Amino acid sequence: MNSQNEPFFYVKSENRLVQVEFSKLLYVECVKDYLRLHVQDQRPIMTLMTMKTMEEYLPCPKFMRIHRSFIVQVSKINYINKGSVEIAGNNLPVSDSYRERFLSYIEKYILI
Repeated sequence: MNSQNEPFFYVKSENRLVQVEFSKLLYVECVKDYLRLHVQDQRPIMTLMTMKTMEEYLPCPKFMRIHRSFIVQVSKINYINKGSVEIAGNNLPVSDSYRERFLSYIEKYILI
């Protein structure tokens, strides 16, 4: 869906279109029927959309689903703990169903 040529996309929020830069999107959180987009240096943006739609739109593997309720920008992860990641001071869970794919991607970047 994403043209990949543009560094941003738009979402509907509060009867207006809001521009979101891919580089500033920290993570996406599912809140019932809405998504809360956590964007660097601004307040979260609420939009009516499904996680599946957002997951298909965001460029993979730059963005990765780690839980039924969370999609993260992998480059924004500060820490990876057992069962969670930390982004901008927030601990987000990594569920069992997404853990294997996530950890196999992360293993490529481990220096020992």
